[in-house]
Amino acid sequence: MVERGLGGAVGVSDETLATTRRGALRAGLTVAGATLVAGSAVAADTNAKVVFTYDDGPVEDYTHTYRKAHRKEGVPGCSAVPSAYVGNDGTLDAARLRELEDEGWEIMSHSVHHRALGDIAVTRDVAPDDRRLYVRTNHHGDRPGDDVVVTDGSASTTVTVAGKGEDERGEFVTLRSPVGRSFAADDGVIERYTDEILRSALGDSKAQLEDLGLTVTNVVMPYGGYGERTQELAGEYYTAVANGGLAIGGRAQVHRPDDVTLPHLSRAMFRRGKMTKADLGAFLDRVVDADGLGILGGHSWWQERLPPERVRMAIRMAKDRDLDVVTLREALDDLGVTGTKRKTTQTTRTAQTTRKTTEKTTGKTGTGTNGFPANGETSDDPPTSSTGQPGFGWLAALGGVGGAAALRRWRGDR
Repeated sequence: MVERGLGGAVGVSDETLATTRRGALRAGLTVAGATLVAGSAVAADTNAKVVFTYDDGPVEDYTHTYRKAHRKEGVPGCSAVPSAYVGNDGTLDAARLRELEDEGWEIMSHSVHHRALGDIAVTRDVAPDDRRLYVRTNHHGDRPGDDVVVTDGSASTTVTVAGKGEDERGEFVTLRSPVGRSFAADDGVIERYTDEILRSALGDSKAQLEDLGLTVTNVVMPYGGYGERTQELAGEYYTAVANGGLAIGGRAQVHRPDDVTLPHLSRAMFRRGKMTKADLGAFLDRVVDADGLGILGGHSWWQERLPPERVRMAIRMAKDRDLDVVTLREALDDLGVTGTKRKTTQTTRTAQTTRKTTEKTTGKTGTGTNGFPANGETSDDPPTSSTGQPGFGWLAALGGVGGAAALRRWRGDR
């Protein structure tokens, strides 16, 4: 924690520094270990903000990204956590999450079980007696017993998931009973979770994290999935969706204060292989030019692509531009946009047809060097939960028997 008594030496009161490092950070100091040194952690000539977000709540958020990068640079970050996995093998426990929050970090929701909360395109025609749905990605088959809605916008039915698989025709979700009606894939058919599951994923996650003594106001959608119904519901539970760019025209956007339409925000992934140093610099320059908000995202567990030195590089590049590195909650408050405007989602079949066409021509996402699915969060990705957002079978596996062993297999026991 911050040492008391340093305030007088740098013109900051002890009371400001008493609670956490965050008081020092907001006063323009850099924290190195437990010692405060004079520095420039907050913007001098701009109101522009940049927010660093990290998904899935792995222990590396604390051991690597926080301790070896953010703490050394004296700036906060945000950890988005699936509430059901707190304290599991390889994930942060409640004590670590509270410590991060005490140190100025924001803890965000990442749903309960890391379900994909987006619309997923049905890729082949459906007959009434079919017990399989061929889909762009079979994430919704992860949890047998889940109910999904199949719809083309004019007709719909609800079916119960039995499992998932893949064959020469593509990925599929198996069902406990026949679909019961026909659908033509060319009509832009999608399947999504029922409202009950969507509301549970959004609301229960927030409640469970808050029961741990945390403050939770914002969310990161698993896999980047952000379907039309999810867009309509998210604002009932959260101030902002940090990776909700699909609702506002694309990812990797920079937000001008006058143009923010909560809860939908956009972010850019900054790991190696996704964003070059030049790309990162250009993104940060856009934030400065807009005098607005930029959000960066990453995954601490993917150390090959996002090691502490890359995080520190990004933070230093932000500092070089006098960008204020803050949490998302602080950024929205500082920019004066919290609760001021709400996005009304317009649903059209044209949008779904466009999505369908895009998905037919988009290849499958590759994998990272450690076997995790590579993250495809870019402005050009098709708007479904299958856009290469971290697939993380390891997180889904944690919800069932053998979860710890599955996690160790995915992570290579490192």
